[in-house]
Amino acid sequence: MLFSLLIISILWTIFSFAALYSFSQIISLIGVYHPLNSENMYKKLWQIGKCNGVLSLPLIVAINLLLQTTLSDPDAKFGFFLSLPITASLLMIIRILANPSLSLKPIHCLYFADKEDKLDVVALHKERILSFVYAFIISAITILLLLFCYSALMDQSFDRLKMPPLSSFEIAESFVAYLFSLASATLIGELILKMRPPIIQIRPKTGPSSVVQALSEGCQGKG
Repeated sequence: MLFSLLIISILWTIFSFAALYSFSQIISLIGVYHPLNSENMYKKLWQIGKCNGVLSLPLIVAINLLLQTTLSDPDAKFGFFLSLPITASLLMIIRILANPSLSLKPIHCLYFADKEDKLDVVALHKERILSFVYAFIISAITILLLLFCYSALMDQSFDRLKMPPLSSFEIAESFVAYLFSLASATLIGELILKMRPPIIQIRPKTGPSSVVQALSEGCQGKG
């Protein structure tokens, strides 16, 4: 028992540290928006598409885990199909809300006259949105690891997260639907941000001129 607890504690520490650190880095990139004059649209789509692809997998697991642990008799197949469009939509929403434009700036900006104070409100809003998806993913991973460790310690089979029984055609169909929904969500999100540029934009590191840029009208405009 003591040896098993020691091994589980070591594995828990390693996986928890790796998950907390790596997902924090990836999710932070969702809140970074480079001006279009310093980064072309195709590169932007590729970079955000990669981030969405990495984040989509734990989100799909998190949604399925939530359904299977809260419903009495869930259908694993339909739960899996449901998680695909929800994951893509959630990533698009997070991307847009984490980079607020003038039309989506926090209402608290109305209570501040100073430009720096308004930027602080926008930065706090960005952090709050990113913290939501981070907490959602990490909570699901923590619960999954906890259930797995408990099953391993009790020498029981781990059946809390059931894989849906898919045929070869359904696997191919799911993969195509996954890629299409993820690509569509990424494209729509970036087109919206192109039409409604974020208040805070960060120039890529290309030299000493790399600075954090804020749209002046976003800080000095109405409210």
